[in-house]
Amino acid sequence: MIDRSLRILFVEDNPGDIRLVREMLIAADEERIELSFVSRVGEVRTRLAQGGIDVILLDLNLPDANGLSAVEHIHADFPEIPLVVLSSVIDEELAVASLQAGAQDFLVKGMINGPLLTRSIFYAIKRKDLEDQLLFSLHHDSLTGLFNRKFLIAELERTIRRSQSSGGKFAVLLLDLSRFKSINDTYGHGVGDSLLIEVARILSGMLDPGMILARMGGDEFGFILPAPGEGDEVGRFARRIRQELCRVHTIDSIEIDLDLVIGISLFPDDGISAEDMVRKAARALDMAIDRHDYDYTLYNSSMDEVIRKRKALMSEFSRAIAEKELVLHFQPIINLRSRAVSGVEALVRWNHPDRGLLLPGEFLPEIAGTELLVSMGDWVLESALDHLSRWSARGLDLPISINVDLLQLRREEFVPRLFDLLAAHPEVPAHRLEIEILETSTAEGFHEFPEVLRRIHERGVRLAIDDFGTGYSSLSYLKNLPVDTLKVDRGFVIGMLDNRENLAIIESIASLARIFGHGVVAEGMERPEFIPLLQKLGCDFAQGYAIARPMAEEVFLDWERGWRSGKAPEPFRPISPAPEISVLSNEVEYFVWLQGVLSLAQKACFAALSPEEVLFFQNAPVHVWREGASESLYRTIPAFTQLESAHREADSLSRQLLDPIRERDLEAIRDLSRQLLLLRDEILSLYGTLQKEVLFQTLLGTRAKR
Repeated sequence: MIDRSLRILFVEDNPGDIRLVREMLIAADEERIELSFVSRVGEVRTRLAQGGIDVILLDLNLPDANGLSAVEHIHADFPEIPLVVLSSVIDEELAVASLQAGAQDFLVKGMINGPLLTRSIFYAIKRKDLEDQLLFSLHHDSLTGLFNRKFLIAELERTIRRSQSSGGKFAVLLLDLSRFKSINDTYGHGVGDSLLIEVARILSGMLDPGMILARMGGDEFGFILPAPGEGDEVGRFARRIRQELCRVHTIDSIEIDLDLVIGISLFPDDGISAEDMVRKAARALDMAIDRHDYDYTLYNSSMDEVIRKRKALMSEFSRAIAEKELVLHFQPIINLRSRAVSGVEALVRWNHPDRGLLLPGEFLPEIAGTELLVSMGDWVLESALDHLSRWSARGLDLPISINVDLLQLRREEFVPRLFDLLAAHPEVPAHRLEIEILETSTAEGFHEFPEVLRRIHERGVRLAIDDFGTGYSSLSYLKNLPVDTLKVDRGFVIGMLDNRENLAIIESIASLARIFGHGVVAEGMERPEFIPLLQKLGCDFAQGYAIARPMAEEVFLDWERGWRSGKAPEPFRPISPAPEISVLSNEVEYFVWLQGVLSLAQKACFAALSPEEVLFFQNAPVHVWREGASESLYRTIPAFTQLESAHREADSLSRQLLDPIRERDLEAIRDLSRQLLLLRDEILSLYGTLQKEVLFQTLLGTRAKR
């Protein structure tokens, strides 16, 4: 609403018409209108530069513009100002064309009076406001106020035309927020909307002149970045986006750790149409999501072939589910102490009609995050229960573990479907089924899962966290999830001979499991010599190629009968561990004892120790060096003698700690603990040296025998 006089610019070269219009306005007694005039279209820009014009009255017969061209010129240059056309002729086609070209009204001279003219002027302003509002809603996102996808595509087409004329370059950048659906599902759409508004605010503040930012839909945003130079300007801008957005945002008192992926296409290298540019930036974005590439991804032509193959495979896989080409293979899990088979993990295989038996790595990455993964998971669940039913009828009561994806758990129908399938197999106790969830999935959906998993667990189904140690677990995380088993990621087990950090991680996982009453399964046991190490680290169960590879059902049943009858494979009969394994085994046992002493010393600063805990200080495992052939095997290695001395010193420091613990002498406890901590690092270093020397001597001995 304008609360001052309306300022009208009359574009007219006829003094008589100017006088007539002025007299009409005076006769209408409209004091809210101020009239000024120019005689040419070319003079309009100069006058408007002075500001303050609300409406333009335009004659169609001017020296420098005539007819419809006058309307087009004025509207093209000043689209934001309402325009009323004054014509000396009655011409309906011209009137319609003028309105289509941008005028708000068309009046005929000689057929108007003061009241009609003033009403037309005021209505033109209202119509222009309504047009602007409609145009804004057509071109802008209603939530964030940013341009929308439609506007970005139109602007992209204009940018392409300009660039083709000038030889310029530009980039299209698409940005997708990671795990946004999880945020919506966990905290509600109100929080999700507030996060999108905050992201839009931050991105808007990053815009440089000439850049266009739009919300493409959902959690996706798009940029047009003009004239990238020869350097990495687009890459630098992408990294700026990550620096600004990839952090914790507080939304409605909720802390949300935000991450994102970025895909980029370049003009003219990647396309010469708006559709091409957006499609190829989207392809780069999809590739970034698939590869978990959290920097930015530039489009390249090889992605087209990747996408084509992926679509073809997804089509084939959909058919494979329908035509029952999927099969389950089973990998046994054994109890390391009793050597009994304690269960199996069911692993899906694709019996492809042309390519033969396909392992998961050949198809799972392509269907990840899609409905096909959910369909496959439903099939695995039903198939596992069918196998349990058949095995039960044959007298085999082994549990089966299956992997369940985050997408399945988020489906409202998952729990009811699971319960319906259990009810349809009354001969199968619920505890024979174990559901494995990736640790990274449970961390991502932590706020969603406790209630879902509690319902499943209360029904009797066992729960395991798979690939434990690769995610972001916390004590509250383990405390709140009703879990039965932690499965140590195979990477830690396979590499534990080469990386002492892996040993510490495995021991920590086993300790956490004991605290919370969970079982521990070591995945990736590829050498039987790992057994004593894993036992000392606290793992009671293991699976891996040293036991058996995944097998088809009948092959597994034959294998299980042989194992149960005592016909274990050769590696699982009593063996003498290799010398270097023996060193590592002793190291693990000693490391666990030292860590226990340091932990109890810390506890003693705040609470009294039990008699068993006090006894632990006096039970250093030094005896391992005085039994068997260890001394004769290692005595020529200097590190062995040094270790003996370090062991005696550690044993002495451990016993010295008992007096200050009884007397609650906190300063003495801390001082002795610091000495023991330094000695621990020295002992670990000496063990490493000893193991290398033993391995070297073993290799020399092997070559000498040859």
